[in-house]
Amino acid sequence: MKLNNSSPIFEVIDLTWPAEEFHELSRWKLRKSLKGGKRVSAATSTETPAISDIEFAEDKMTSWRQEKLFMIRPDQNNLDEALKNRGYRFIDPTNIWSISSKTLSLQQVPPVTAFSIYPPLAIQRELWMANGLDPSRMEIMDRVKTPKTTIFGRISAKPAASAFAAVGHKTAMVHALVVDLKCQRQGMGKFVMQKVGDWAYHMGAENVVALCTKENQSANCFYKSLGMHLIGGYHYRLLKT
Repeated sequence: MKLNNSSPIFEVIDLTWPAEEFHELSRWKLRKSLKGGKRVSAATSTETPAISDIEFAEDKMTSWRQEKLFMIRPDQNNLDEALKNRGYRFIDPTNIWSISSKTLSLQQVPPVTAFSIYPPLAIQRELWMANGLDPSRMEIMDRVKTPKTTIFGRISAKPAASAFAAVGHKTAMVHALVVDLKCQRQGMGKFVMQKVGDWAYHMGAENVVALCTKENQSANCFYKSLGMHLIGGYHYRLLKT
């Protein structure tokens, strides 16, 4: 999978982790969400914007009581520089990892270790919350309209891990992967991802993709250990306050 500014991977992000509202306007795709994090509230440009276009996007976000936040994709150096000059700070550079779903599905998951379930069990929601995922993220999962699932991982019949996955453009994207602190370094993350691969392959998805910030070295090392390839990335610009 190759990544560039026109790559459908960014559409997959929106399909599998959608904002409350999308507003597609001249030169902009604006995301309206009061909760749920940067991915569902950042603006992205569809063309090279002028300063007046940036001000238009800023006014919209202000009217929605959102932070002035932009996602910068590959080859958007002009927008990046314009925002920098307006006082926006560089935050959260993010890596995009990918692997063939068939390759991931060929790795065997031990019996009764990982299960594909939707809607998620109450114990999965508790596991997410205990590991830093607030209810607004779970509301995002409920908004997804494309094929979706959660993966529930267990060790010795006890809850150990949970993840959400959904498909868009023949790509399964993984979100909200958590492994409980008490169960780390026992292979649970790998088993959950392998189960994602199996589910994705049977759903007709050709690739499995995961996102993580560059500073999260443990997650980056984990995805690399699975045989995933770094195919690109993006970052955000947030107006200093």
